[in-house]
Amino acid sequence: MTQAEKSKIVEIMKKNYFGAHLATCDSSQPRVRPVAPIVEPDLSLWVATHCSSRKVQEITANPRIALSFVEHPGGAKVAIVTGEAEPIDDLDQKKRVWKIAPLDLSRFFPEGHGSAEFCLFKIRIEKIEWRESWESKTKVYTPS
Repeated sequence: MTQAEKSKIVEIMKKNYFGAHLATCDSSQPRVRPVAPIVEPDLSLWVATHCSSRKVQEITANPRIALSFVEHPGGAKVAIVTGEAEPIDDLDQKKRVWKIAPLDLSRFFPEGHGSAEFCLFKIRIEKIEWRESWESKTKVYTPS
């Protein structure tokens, strides 16, 4: 995959991070909920949430996830990520990701990145299926 294609995937994700959806498994029942992932130019993906949330329990039991980014309105541009969510406990990493988040995380975690309720997951990408338009073919990105 070319750097230009990776940049297109990042652009789709960054422009559509708000209202992205995360799918987890609760035993044998899939669960989908909106999230606002943090996307870096190198395709590093992060999901912040409250440690007491049900999604943390589900990811702890089964780290397999899917994460969707869909352009609104119309859904022409799409990126669907499959992989695993890894909990991050490193305070320096939490602080770094906190600073690059596109939304003000202090609205949700007023005690800051050191809050006991601030839970951060790194998404280990196995595959991204994406398209630039309804007319374009779906492409697959697999990290090497």
